[in-house]
Amino acid sequence: MISYEEALELLRTGIAPLARRTVPLAAAAGEVTGSAISARLTVPGFANAAMDGYVLRASATSTASPANPVHLPVAGLIAAGSAAPCTPGPGGAGDQAWEILTGAPVPATLDAVVPVERVTRVGATDGQPPSVMISAPLQPGQNVRFPGEDFLLGSTVVAAGIRLAPHHLMALAACGVDEVSVAARPRVAVLTTGGELEHQGANLAPGRIRDANGPYLRALLPLLGAGVVTTTTAADDATELRDRLQLLARTADLVLTTGGVSAGRLDLLPAAVREIGGEIVFHKVAIRPGKPVLHARLPGGALLFGLPGNPLAVAVGMRFFVTPALRALQGLAPERPGPAETLEPVRGRGNLRFFAKALADVDAAGRRHVRLLPGQESFKIAPLLRANCWAIVPEGTGDLPAGSVLQTLPLYPDDSAPP
Repeated sequence: MISYEEALELLRTGIAPLARRTVPLAAAAGEVTGSAISARLTVPGFANAAMDGYVLRASATSTASPANPVHLPVAGLIAAGSAAPCTPGPGGAGDQAWEILTGAPVPATLDAVVPVERVTRVGATDGQPPSVMISAPLQPGQNVRFPGEDFLLGSTVVAAGIRLAPHHLMALAACGVDEVSVAARPRVAVLTTGGELEHQGANLAPGRIRDANGPYLRALLPLLGAGVVTTTTAADDATELRDRLQLLARTADLVLTTGGVSAGRLDLLPAAVREIGGEIVFHKVAIRPGKPVLHARLPGGALLFGLPGNPLAVAVGMRFFVTPALRALQGLAPERPGPAETLEPVRGRGNLRFFAKALADVDAAGRRHVRLLPGQESFKIAPLLRANCWAIVPEGTGDLPAGSVLQTLPLYPDDSAPP
């Protein structure tokens, strides 16, 4: 039996990212960037108005005041999507203003926009063009968006190893990106084992139970960026289990099993892995729940995680073994647990690292607290419905007093893919 840190190191050093693929930007939400993505446009690409108003030379308003407003003729309208008109420079035909709409280009010789609500417009009279009265001086650059204020051509917009969310797609679209290189989604096969499992209905024969792990895994895996290629079951039969493993190893990057990894007569998975030529990387880790967890590499390179059958052992195995593996396959950085103070004393588990269903919150002073929930047995699902995180009780520390600091992880990674 090895420690959790030893098991985690074996995962980090033994798993390489999958190959990259190119997808259209419109289909990239939830994908993980395979390389840094650079801007193909400068954003903004030209000086433009930050609001509706009038664009002019700021120097023309230097003497403006409520008692002595500046009057400027309005030369015309500049709308968004149009080209900037040619305007006279300083010392030319005289200062003038142009009505301008938000996002419209600012002429090269003009440098400020006065909001429409801060001017008084006077209609055309006696053959004179309309004009605006301005009662306060403007500063150069006021209410103007300048080229490159947001992104520069060639600058990095999104780094490698980032799961793309809608705001990333907004930035990439603005920067002229139409397709992105992303990590391949891991193909995962799910195999639940056990002759006692039923998959539907409430009228169960004696000794039969509903399969809770299969629906949990099928719902969770897409949130972790994985594609579920198949879900199947196997009875507690050595030949059937071996045949299923051989088939799944040819169709998946990662095979995920539940049950059959402990020390009972019908815990057949370790022997089945060896029979098909698989290499067991580790079997049994000093944790609770989920100590019998098994990790192997199957013929052809597929990874296998054999999780114990109890629901909370499956949840812990997914959060603390399979999730790091899936992140490594996609080129995502490891997660970093966050600290929280315990509100109550915490019982240690000797030489086992304990992953506890827990509830974390932040008090009025900004301190983060965590409380371990009652009902930590590995068969109890109900407490998980009240939890919002996992609290990690380290091995070898004995009992901990209230106020001790534990590391925590949210129930699911913060950068989970959109559903």
